Amino acid sequence: MEPNLPIYDLYISEDMENGVEVDAVSLVDRPAIERNFLAFRADEFVEPGETESESEFIGRCMSALVGEEGYEQSQAAAICYSKWRDRAKMGADFEESITDIPDDVRANARNAVEWARKNGWGSCGTQVGKTRASQLAKAGGAVSLDTVKRMYSYLSRHEGDLERSKGYADGCGKLMYDAWGGKAGLRWSRSVLAQNARQHFAIEDEERRIISGPMILADTPIYRRDDNGEYYVKFPRKTVQDILVKFAKKGYHTKLNVMHQSGQEVAGVTIFETWQTDASRGILPMKGYEDVPDGSAFASAKVENDEVWADVKAGKLKGFSVEGVFNYARPKAEPTPEDEKMSKIVDILREVNNDRAH
Repeated sequence: MEPNLPIYDLYISEDMENGVEVDAVSLVDRPAIERNFLAFRADEFVEPGETESESEFIGRCMSALVGEEGYEQSQAAAICYSKWRDRAKMGADFEESITDIPDDVRANARNAVEWARKNGWGSCGTQVGKTRASQLAKAGGAVSLDTVKRMYSYLSRHEGDLERSKGYADGCGKLMYDAWGGKAGLRWSRSVLAQNARQHFAIEDEERRIISGPMILADTPIYRRDDNGEYYVKFPRKTVQDILVKFAKKGYHTKLNVMHQSGQEVAGVTIFETWQTDASRGILPMKGYEDVPDGSAFASAKVENDEVWADVKAGKLKGFSVEGVFNYARPKAEPTPEDEKMSKIVDILREVNNDRAH
């Protein structure tokens, strides 16, 4: 998180006449509080490569954000350096730690690597892609969770390349697809990411079609960029509670849509329970989400809509996202010892002036 950007608390007013309220819940592919704000989607921004140096990444990142996204130089620099610092802090997530890679994933990568050793890579792939292929192909070789994310991103986007390629010698399609693990790699990476998700709902009961998961993460900064500049917003636990109360009062348990298509409610999906975690009252997060901030909101829904259920099982819909129009304000800072000392001095001076006046 960029430390120099302001953080605003979101809240909803008790007076509903001003239009500030909770509207609905959406089933989305990337859970976030999106409506009325420009949503931040991390995969739209450049991420540090596993073998990149700081100068290489900053140059590539600046070029992408300024040239493609339209950022000002100073804004782009702040984001790029922040991403590099976050990468360093995450350390462990970039270590090679996942070793239980399925045999068919390794076999696909091995076939591509062995073919390239005999025939050369030609113009196919980058050095990072070739390094990743070697990691996957090597018996006992390990990859990081970040690598798995990149595998899924590449393999899900390039399925069409595989279909258009007849073999390794026919362009780069099949060669590079297998180098990243092939179709087996796509299935495996999707499974790994689903197991490691912390803001996605889980299929609690497949037979009864029940999904559960976080709806709002309390006190969690969310990056925003709009005409007012760059900043973060977060939902204090009091706002989370207000949202759940208004949601229940308005009877919005069946007011759901898909991918924030406002006004296009989807039938056959019902939220039948919501709760706000509160450790002091013994109200805990659902299993597998113990690390979410206290005060966060969870929900469970019954999915009777066949099309929606198919998208849930296919991983196309992964979580809940609350829709609403919210006010925001800078949180009041806690007084420092210096503030308290200055306040006492002001009070003394005020008393002295009052005595003189009399």
